[in-house]
Amino acid sequence: MKIRPMLEGLGAALLLFPSYMEFLIPSNLPLYHHGLPVTNLIGGVLVDLLCITILATCFLFAIQYLSTASQGIVRALFAGIMLWRIVDVAFKYWIATTTLNNSRYTFWWSAERIRSCVVILLLAVTLGYFLPRIAQPAERAVRLLVAAFAFSALWTVPHLIHLALLRQPEGFVAFNHLTASAHSEPNKRIVWILFDELSYDQIFDHSFTGMELPNFNRLRTQSVSFSNLSPVGFYTDRIIPSIFMGRRIDQIRGTLDGRLLYKDGSQNRWLAYDPSATFFALAQQNGWTTGVDDWFNPACQLLASTLDVCFSEFSDSQILTTEEYGASEEKSVLVNAAAPWNEFIAKLTNRRTQQPANAHVIAYRNVMTHAYTLIENDQVGFLYVHLPIPHPPGIYDRQRHILRPGGNYLDNMVLADDTLGTLLQQIDTSPSASRTTVIVSSDHSWRVPLWKSDESWTAEEGRASRGRFDERPVLLIHFPGQTSGHDVASAQPELLEHDIISDMLLGKMNTPEDLEAFVAKHSQ
Repeated sequence: MKIRPMLEGLGAALLLFPSYMEFLIPSNLPLYHHGLPVTNLIGGVLVDLLCITILATCFLFAIQYLSTASQGIVRALFAGIMLWRIVDVAFKYWIATTTLNNSRYTFWWSAERIRSCVVILLLAVTLGYFLPRIAQPAERAVRLLVAAFAFSALWTVPHLIHLALLRQPEGFVAFNHLTASAHSEPNKRIVWILFDELSYDQIFDHSFTGMELPNFNRLRTQSVSFSNLSPVGFYTDRIIPSIFMGRRIDQIRGTLDGRLLYKDGSQNRWLAYDPSATFFALAQQNGWTTGVDDWFNPACQLLASTLDVCFSEFSDSQILTTEEYGASEEKSVLVNAAAPWNEFIAKLTNRRTQQPANAHVIAYRNVMTHAYTLIENDQVGFLYVHLPIPHPPGIYDRQRHILRPGGNYLDNMVLADDTLGTLLQQIDTSPSASRTTVIVSSDHSWRVPLWKSDESWTAEEGRASRGRFDERPVLLIHFPGQTSGHDVASAQPELLEHDIISDMLLGKMNTPEDLEAFVAKHSQ
């Protein structure tokens, strides 16, 4: 038996089913955000690679029994498919590893990849039929490249097996170390609610015509608000760790065991993110119990040593491709291996498959369930809740005020307002209401340049955005008993949140007047 078709079959499998590459990205960010062991997921991927290798090898052997004319066309078509896969995989891998604003390229390539496939396949078949003398050398070169690519399995497969056996530490997703005797600062409580992608401009300055956001507006009239806050970054997984630590983070990468490495502007080397340098550690040092209910960031792993209770939600955060097909770590290897094939059959038969919005609904519901639990638990003195709204995709009907896949950013804005009202009501009826400081913020504003390239972008969103990106995030701080509002109109950096919260934890900031004096001092 010739070895060449088997090498080509393995190379073809690696190109046709590139889901394994998400586990090999040097930054390890998909694994960092995934937050769960990946043993069964990788097992399913390896089974799929084996099956596709066998099928592709059999196909290449079968070609030899076709007529000469048919062989030329089929080989040209195979070479065209492989050439397109090489282009597609290379481009996607570049997007995943570049430090540029890669999400824009992702949206662009999603639209262009089908066109590129059609062009390459038409060109290959045309040359194979009309100009075989030109097509044959090109086809041999592509197939040689595919066979050579098969040797990457000598590194890829052992690495995947090693990763599959490397279980993530316990407590990655949730833990509760509170005891019956645990008690925080008796006269104070801080509840910090962060809405992902909430725009100050869209809430307060240029609300969309006919859209009402009564809870945000009411809270603003009873809080110190910051109307000219400059964001610390563009991406959530850099911004939030920056605020926690009070230090701007420019680049991040993960490790296989779930730790975070970062670079900042002051030094060009990777540093380990130190939870003891965050204000959660400061809180515990000063007698506060700490709780986190996070979305997208693996807070329970990142901050484990500084938290008493934690929940991390990953339902649709950096979801792996195999999970989009229905695979899951909770399922067996064989069930995960069957998931892509089931998805393929579903598309052929026009059966409806799970949409990203469905996963976003699940994420929202899970975060809210944990938020209710933590707010009701009076033992948690310093509580941080990170909500996955109004971040797209749309999951709300703002006319009927019901959760459902669909809608757009404006619908999610109304959901954010309704959610704020629900959480504030729960805080107001809790035993600690009279001693609770409420912080409402966002990590970044509505990233119009990013989302307007997505196929889900609507004309209504275009009118609401006015074709511009207002980068101001939200920061509202309501102190216990506060009944009047004050706006800080001077330009302030978002990292100021770290210093404000730190002073609160140290007992240096207890009233609106303290905050106003703090801002005045830092503005000098």
